[in-house]
Amino acid sequence: MRDDTLAQYLQASGIHHYYTQHPLFDTLMFKLFWDAGRALFGTPLAGQAMYTAVQAAALAACSAFLLCYIRKIGAPRWLLILGLIYLATSYVVVGSIATMGKDSLHTVFFLPLAVIFAEVCRTKGAILRRIPVAVVFTVLMFAAIASKRTALLIVLCSGIGMIAACVGRSQSAVSRRPSNRFRAFACLAIAIIAAQAIWSPLAAAATQANHSPGREVWGLITQPVAQVAHDNPAAISNSQRNSLNAIMDLSKAAANIEPQRTNATFATLYTKPEPNHPVPTARQKAAAVAAWAQLGAANPSEYVKAYAGVMRGWWNPLRNFAYPTDSDYLFTPGYLKQWASYLPAGAGKKTSDATANAASEGGLTIESQRLRTIKRDLAPLMGTSNKPQWKHDVLLFIHRWVRADNPLTAMALYVTWIPLGLGVLLLVQTIRWKKLAQDEDDKRYGNAGQSAAGFIPTQALAAYGLLVFTVLSLYASPEALFWYPIPVYFTLPLFVAMAFTLREAARY
Repeated sequence: MRDDTLAQYLQASGIHHYYTQHPLFDTLMFKLFWDAGRALFGTPLAGQAMYTAVQAAALAACSAFLLCYIRKIGAPRWLLILGLIYLATSYVVVGSIATMGKDSLHTVFFLPLAVIFAEVCRTKGAILRRIPVAVVFTVLMFAAIASKRTALLIVLCSGIGMIAACVGRSQSAVSRRPSNRFRAFACLAIAIIAAQAIWSPLAAAATQANHSPGREVWGLITQPVAQVAHDNPAAISNSQRNSLNAIMDLSKAAANIEPQRTNATFATLYTKPEPNHPVPTARQKAAAVAAWAQLGAANPSEYVKAYAGVMRGWWNPLRNFAYPTDSDYLFTPGYLKQWASYLPAGAGKKTSDATANAASEGGLTIESQRLRTIKRDLAPLMGTSNKPQWKHDVLLFIHRWVRADNPLTAMALYVTWIPLGLGVLLLVQTIRWKKLAQDEDDKRYGNAGQSAAGFIPTQALAAYGLLVFTVLSLYASPEALFWYPIPVYFTLPLFVAMAFTLREAARY
């Protein structure tokens, strides 16, 4: 598990109220397995084992689907072999398979979605004439959006490019059947409406979940202004300070700023009414954004420092990572104190009285009693580090190997540099293709052979948009955390293959 998963366990087990900070789709999915493990084997850890097995099988099947697809579109044999080796042995891929978290679950849906998305762009939407494909495509988009909050913008923005790539009618210019572009639009619209207007409110109502305000993106505003307030407070005028203090506690943000993550600064945002601080209005938010822009123009070096610190892991190839080898790190004293804070003092008078009475009878403070309570409640999930010594030795060896300046375990390689190289290549190919294209060539290559292998450059560029917006969402994250790019790790062979299967290459 990752730390967010344990917070979801607290909700699924009734220890804490449900809330929407983490997608309810994921929380309820995990709950199914935890409950199954309790019912069948008496422990939620058995449910985790079941989940891991199902996830491994699903990701293996999706990876095989990806490899079959890039073979279909004409990828060279060496690229197929390299893709197979990468998906079967790469640490960034294999190490994530056993993770019970929203990013790995999201990848189960995002991976086949990316393949069908690419095929929609390649065939200019003709593949959606097949009703089963259109239904599966819509369901995958729905699941991807429901399983990760940032996926809505990723699917929406990349979907615009996909729709633009879809041209031509079903049969002829006078056909009454829906056009390919309309079919693509309908799939996108149905998926978004189902996820946002149907699933989200129904799931929140069924679980009585508390609404969690979206604050993470505001970290792009709060982090640099807090950096300026920390390093050069005199650079902020009174009017700018008033505008910023209307939406956040600027002094607290400056005092608690963490260079590598924005959590400490966006946590100071006023998202609910507080004494002397009502919820900011739209006008106050706009004024704060204007102050942010003014400060950025006057203090560019401070803004570069702020953004570089948070995003360093995405672009610096010298920073690598290693996945945890068990979940017991989540039960250290510091983490237990964090989980204990989730025990709501007002979550029922009975609970509060029982906690207070137990604390007074045992001579413990309320905080100590809460720690003991949360440790007891989480005990069924502990013990994942209890392995034979030889396993500890092997895992320690792997952990040291991947962190010993290993360039293949740097997130920047997969998140920035390979995608950037692909983007430059596709842009160059698209420009060359447009310069050389003639009307008769467009008819021959652009419309005639929808079943032909490979992409024309503009189609590849439209499909590449899915990767672009996924990467941009990572750069907007509150920190460069290695869980976040799991969908990128798995789908990268697909986007690499597109650059080697361009149909117009023979014309140059």
